[in-house]
Amino acid sequence: MVYRGPSKDCLPCRKRKLKCDLRKDGCGQCLRASISCFGYRDTNELVFRDQTRSVERKMLALIPQPQMPWNVRARHDFFAHYVFGLSSSYSILPSLYAKARADDHLSASVDAASLAFAANKNSPDSKELFRLAAQQYMIALRRVNAALSNQELSSADSTLQSVLLLDLYEKIMGRDLTAEAPWLAHLTGALALIKARGYNDMTRSEVSITLANKLFTTLLISCFIAAHRIPEGVSELGRRLDIYHDKDDAKWRLSKMNVQMINFRIDIAEGKLSNREIVAKAKSLHDAYREIEDTVSQRWQPRQVMAEEEDPAHRSLIFGDYYHVYKDHFTTQVRNTVRIMHLQLQCYIQTHLEDDGSDESSNTLSESLRRTERFAEDVCASVPQFVIPAAHLNSNTIPFSSVQVLKCGILLPALYTAGSASRNPELRMWAIRTMRYMAASGNMGSALMTADVLEKNPGMDFRFMYAKLGGYAFTS
Repeated sequence: MVYRGPSKDCLPCRKRKLKCDLRKDGCGQCLRASISCFGYRDTNELVFRDQTRSVERKMLALIPQPQMPWNVRARHDFFAHYVFGLSSSYSILPSLYAKARADDHLSASVDAASLAFAANKNSPDSKELFRLAAQQYMIALRRVNAALSNQELSSADSTLQSVLLLDLYEKIMGRDLTAEAPWLAHLTGALALIKARGYNDMTRSEVSITLANKLFTTLLISCFIAAHRIPEGVSELGRRLDIYHDKDDAKWRLSKMNVQMINFRIDIAEGKLSNREIVAKAKSLHDAYREIEDTVSQRWQPRQVMAEEEDPAHRSLIFGDYYHVYKDHFTTQVRNTVRIMHLQLQCYIQTHLEDDGSDESSNTLSESLRRTERFAEDVCASVPQFVIPAAHLNSNTIPFSSVQVLKCGILLPALYTAGSASRNPELRMWAIRTMRYMAASGNMGSALMTADVLEKNPGMDFRFMYAKLGGYAFTS
C-alpha cells in the first residue's frame, strides 16, 4: 500500500514549489520575496492518504486496452453522459434495459440512439458513426414494428420506451424543419400506442406513468417546433396525468401552460386573432407564467454571485455585475425555457401593438421593452455557472468535460433567443463571444454555429435554430 503525507511547508512555498526552511520566526523564502507568510501547517492535521487506487489507475493506463466495438463504446457513453449525467427524463431506461435481450427491439433502439449521440460529438469518426447509426436505426425500426404487431409486446413499457428512443434518434439526426414528418412520426405513433393500450393502462405502474409524462412533454416540444396545434389526444393525456402531479409541481404547471402558448402561436399564424387580441393574450400568458414562477419552491431560486468575487481573468465571462448559480442544470434549463416563452411573448406585443398615440400604448411598449432586456439578462446570468472554472461544484475544467459540454449545450437555444431579442448590442456581442469561448474550450461545433447565426442572421425563427441544434434531444 502506498501512502503520502502532505507537506508542512507554508502556503506561498507550496504554491511557488520551493523548499520551505520552516524557521520559527518566519519562512526565509517568504521574507526574501517580501511575501506575507501565515505560518506552517499544524502537524496534528496531517493525515496519510491511501494512494493505492490512484497508483493502480496510473498503471492500468499504461497497459494497452482492447478496442471495443463502436456500438459498445457508444452505448457506454450514452448511459454515462446522457442517461446518468444529463437527462432526468430517461431515469427508468436502465431498469427496462437491464431486462432486455440483446436481439430485441429495446436493445436495438438503445444502440440507434447511442450511436447518434456519439456521432453528434463531431469526432474524427463521426462520418462512420453516422453510417452505423443509420444502419442500426433501420434494424431498430423493423424490430419495433414487429413488436407493435404482437398483442402482448404492443402494450409493454419497453415498446413505448423504444418508440421514444427512435424519436430521440430523429431529433439528434434530423435537423431540417422543412422535413416535418420525422418531428412527429414516432410520437404520433406513440400516442396511438397509448390509445390502443388505454389511458388507464398507462397509469398502471410508476414506470408507465414516467413514460406517459415523457411522451406528453416531448409531444409538446415537437408540436411547438413543427408549428402544429396540440392534438386533443395530447391534451387528454395531460388531463389524465394531472392527478399524478402535486399542485405545486412547477415543471408540470409550466408544461400545461406551454399547451396554451403553442396553440396561441398557431392562432396567430392562422390569422385567427386581431392585433388587439394578440397583445391582450400575450399579456395574459405573461402574467400566468410569472404567477407560476413567483410561487415555486425555493429550490428553483438561484444564488447570486457578484462579478467582483471572481478572478479578474474570468470576468469577461460574466455579463454585468453578477451571475446566478442554480441548484442543478435541470432547474437552469426549465427557467430558461420559460424565459424563451417570455421573450417570444414580448416580441408579439411589440410587433402587434397598435400605436394610437395614447399614453397606454406608449407605456405598454416601454414596459415590454424593459421586460425583454430583463429576461435576456437573466438568460446571460445563467451561463457563467457552467463556463467559469470552479464556479459550480460539478464543473469546470479546461478543456470542458463531456458532461460540461452537454450542460453548455442546453444553454444555446436560450442564449440565441436572448441575443436576438435584446436591443442591447453589448449583450448580443457578449453572447456571441461567450459561445465562441464554449466552442474553443469544449470543441463545441454547435456553439460556433449558434454564434455565427446570431452574428449574421439574428432574425432567424427560433424554431429553425432549435431544430439545427437538436435542442429537443438535449432537454433534461
